[in-house]
Amino acid sequence: MLLGIMFSVVCGMNSFPLLGQENLVAQASDLMKTGDFTHAEPIWRQLVKAHPNDPILHGNLGVTLAQQGKLEPAMAEYRRSLEIKPNQPDVLSNLGIAEFKQGHFVNAVATLKKVVKEKPGDQRGTILIGMSYFGLRQYKNASEFLKIAVHDNPSNVELRNVLAQSCLWSHQYDCALTQFQNILTVNPNAVQAHMLLAQALDGMGRTEEATKELEDVAHTSPQEPILHFELGYLYYKQGEYEKASFELRQEIANNPGYAQSYLYLGDIALHTNDDKAALEFLQKTLQLQPENRLAYFDLGCVYVNQNRDLDAMKAFQHAIQLDPSQPDAHYRLARVYTKVGQKQKAAQELAKTKELHKKTEDTLIEKISGEQPTQSTTPVN
Repeated sequence: MLLGIMFSVVCGMNSFPLLGQENLVAQASDLMKTGDFTHAEPIWRQLVKAHPNDPILHGNLGVTLAQQGKLEPAMAEYRRSLEIKPNQPDVLSNLGIAEFKQGHFVNAVATLKKVVKEKPGDQRGTILIGMSYFGLRQYKNASEFLKIAVHDNPSNVELRNVLAQSCLWSHQYDCALTQFQNILTVNPNAVQAHMLLAQALDGMGRTEEATKELEDVAHTSPQEPILHFELGYLYYKQGEYEKASFELRQEIANNPGYAQSYLYLGDIALHTNDDKAALEFLQKTLQLQPENRLAYFDLGCVYVNQNRDLDAMKAFQHAIQLDPSQPDAHYRLARVYTKVGQKQKAAQELAKTKELHKKTEDTLIEKISGEQPTQSTTPVN
């Protein structure tokens, strides 16, 4: 398992005399040791009711609740414990774990950073901070903590895999390459690692090596989802349209609902002047993925070829609506406006085109559906 997350029993001296109720504390503690949290809970509740300002009792009631999956009331008990006595490392750690398990990643980062501050080198806290940043799609931040975690746990392949993906998706390709190679040393048949390694190689501009990596995997794992699309896209990127078409059709045979395969078959048909096929593939793309910008752009180009100016205008306008930062649609729309005599609108679109910087050719990672997780805009300090 990547994370064998356990809640820590809260230890320490009770803040107030328990007035003869020490036996109850011992009884509840013994039940927790045997994993009987159901019967420990009412005892801790009885003690908390009698001593509402004792942070240790609140902390252990929180653990008992958390171990039963009652995370929201557990977090309330941890917070009450910390109100009474701030900066208890065990309680902070338990609160951070509960927040992480609930998907409250922003809160988990803030809480667990306090743990690491109180207990420098705390491995569990470091791992969970990295995993929380990963959950927030803040991959660069995630990689900083996961690098420390992997250094401390070099044999944890699953943890190394999360680090590798964090590096990949934050464009730290050297780091990603190293981690995926290490994973494949342990498990040479890890198909996903080979595919992600190819993404890293392509991101580094080593597209031919990425292609070879996927060709080898395609021989051994021909049914792997998305594999043939990835290989087809790399062929497409290198202008090898025949090979690209073959792989994209293989992907459709394996995975007929994957919109990107139809999109690139449509784009290839457009490039090879087969407007009829292009139209069919692009319409299928939009049936599966109605908000696909490139499909609308290519559809507009098909309509231009067919002298369907009004349809072309609508397609380019839709593409711009989906992503106004792309200069290609603005330029094509300007040409249509010019053709139909709308000179003022054409001038506006041409001016917009000049404002925008032409993007470099997309890497493989940016073409995978789900496209790659964009960085979260939620700041976490």
